[in-house]
Amino acid sequence: MPPELLGKVHFSVKTVFGPVPSRRLGRSLGIDVIPAKTCTYDCVYCESGPTTHLTIRRHSFIDPGRVMHDLESYFHDYPQGADVLTFSSAGEPTLYEPLGQLLGDIKRRFPQLPLVVLTNGSLLWDPRVRQDLSAADRVVPSLDAATLDVFQRINRPHPTLDLPRILEGLQAFRKEYSKQFYLEIMLVAGINDHAEELLEIRRAVDRLRPDRIELNTVVRPPAYGYARGLSGKAMEEVLRFFPAETSGVIGCFEGAAPVMDSQDLPSRVLELVRRRPCTLPEMAASLGVPLESLGDTLFHLLQKNHLIRYRFNDLDYYRPGSAGK
Repeated sequence: MPPELLGKVHFSVKTVFGPVPSRRLGRSLGIDVIPAKTCTYDCVYCESGPTTHLTIRRHSFIDPGRVMHDLESYFHDYPQGADVLTFSSAGEPTLYEPLGQLLGDIKRRFPQLPLVVLTNGSLLWDPRVRQDLSAADRVVPSLDAATLDVFQRINRPHPTLDLPRILEGLQAFRKEYSKQFYLEIMLVAGINDHAEELLEIRRAVDRLRPDRIELNTVVRPPAYGYARGLSGKAMEEVLRFFPAETSGVIGCFEGAAPVMDSQDLPSRVLELVRRRPCTLPEMAASLGVPLESLGDTLFHLLQKNHLIRYRFNDLDYYRPGSAGK
């Protein structure tokens, strides 16, 4: 993103999307306050695609009031429309400067819904970021590497980010944060799945003592085509490196979105796949429409090159075409 556009997001951008069928959270209503694809990392496995603006500088990309308006509108139409509210941007959520204010506003307005932040954890060395996250019910940082070489290969960080400092930030946050502290470890075949690296990650885990360790792997089309996931058997082998009582492999999504009407279905499809590639069943579950209702919509979007269909892991995925970005 050009520097002159930083801090500015067009008013028409939707800040609330989904609910997305999340393998870990159920019906997750996403909150996105970061322009795609603005991040501190350029992870090889990212389902949102390659990072186009690599930065560690925080900005007020969008007015918090706009986010609250979008949430109010959604729950006015679908009062039971989500299991959880999740900051899950097409970028790094902690780059949003008013994050603490917005988290507090959301929690006061929707106290009955768990509020989760998924973060790569790269900015937790900043006391302001740690304070901002204190209003969340659960924070899930990532820790994909514990050695410099693997960190560079898998996360491809901003050049000013330093792995020891990031690890120190995770430890500081763990000491200060009293709510649910989960840790996600994304496994990529041939990069961080060997015993030496897993033992180093385990040492870091022992220092952090997370409430839960979530092992994940590449199951959606990644930012870089060489990033491949581990088999189920290999994931079970990796699981043995971590504490049995608090560790698990992220499973499959079960459930569905609230049933919604088909009004403006093409734009809702595009909003969804701009944030993550989806299969047809995932799309139907997320949008709350029957599979058969999507057929004509997808056909026309494909014909106009708004969508592209392609194979990954023996499944058909949809993502934006050149006319749909």
